[in-house]
Amino acid sequence: MVSTLVVWIFAAGESASDTAMRVGADVWLVAHGTPFTVGDGTWTLLPWAWIVFPSVTLWAAGRWVAHRAAVAYPKSVAVAALCLAGTYAVVALLAALFGTLSGVSAMPARAALHAGLLAFLVSSAAMIHRARLSEGVLKRVWQLARPAVGALAVLTIGACLVLATALVLGHSSVAQSLADVQPGLVGGIALLIGWLGYFPASLMWALSYAVGPGVEVAGFTVTAAAGVPEPIDMIGLQLLPRTAQPWWLVGLLIPVAAGVVLSRVSGQADHWRSAVLNRAAAVGLVVIAIDLWWAISVGTLGAGRLGALGPSPLVIAVLTAGVILGVLIERAVMWWWHRRHPVEVIDLTDEARDVPA
Repeated sequence: MVSTLVVWIFAAGESASDTAMRVGADVWLVAHGTPFTVGDGTWTLLPWAWIVFPSVTLWAAGRWVAHRAAVAYPKSVAVAALCLAGTYAVVALLAALFGTLSGVSAMPARAALHAGLLAFLVSSAAMIHRARLSEGVLKRVWQLARPAVGALAVLTIGACLVLATALVLGHSSVAQSLADVQPGLVGGIALLIGWLGYFPASLMWALSYAVGPGVEVAGFTVTAAAGVPEPIDMIGLQLLPRTAQPWWLVGLLIPVAAGVVLSRVSGQADHWRSAVLNRAAAVGLVVIAIDLWWAISVGTLGAGRLGALGPSPLVIAVLTAGVILGVLIERAVMWWWHRRHPVEVIDLTDEARDVPA
């Protein structure tokens, strides 16, 4: 609410302060993943990266509760986290029922559920960390998840490169949109924060376009083989090419590279079965992460042309296949390398027997 009031002040007070505070309440609900009903449509494509802001606050609250209540056992963690989450969910419910703008209505049940679930997960993790109840478990989890984290890092870096290339190639249209809006300094900062909220979704859109399935927008699917038939006057959507750009499909190398990194980070194993199981588990974690990534990148921004937005679900299969292909390539190359350069084992047993005591 403070942030929206600051923007309202620098906007020369064109609306009532009550409106600015209601906008603040709506922004707070959006940061918890609450969908909204706007007129005849719904708004479900949310800036999920904003979830970082309440998570930081909830983490601090969880650590404070663990310190003040001397939490030391799993049962006390569960009780304290449930109490905090219940109170938090009630606040979200009241904000959804009485704090939204006119013409815009948050979904009360979803608001309470999302806020309460986020509060429970983050605060309980903070309490467990503060009470040092999970040091050994975290090390074991990191050992299992390290290959998947490496693969996801490659996917993210590759998506960032694709998005950066799109921004460079389409900077003129984006600059023209900003010139039309004329947000000013404070409004520009608010616009940047809003765009950062959609940054994870933007990366998945760029990745889906670069690996082939494309993205659905304004009633049609934009792929590297088919561009946008009509320009869309919305910041960010102007980056979609107007014509076919088959050279973008070089992005298929990104999931393959992620698979190679996953297999390399998994390392060697004493038995082939362990090597297969380690890589299969890591691929499974990557698939789960890709599913969640895709889920936060699709939705609606209202009715009509914006009734369905986001990458095709086929991108999940393409990325998974690319990662698996990268794993197979890495294994085949390593097998060929070991065949060409066998490791010689020197037996020093007989020489050791001849050495006098």
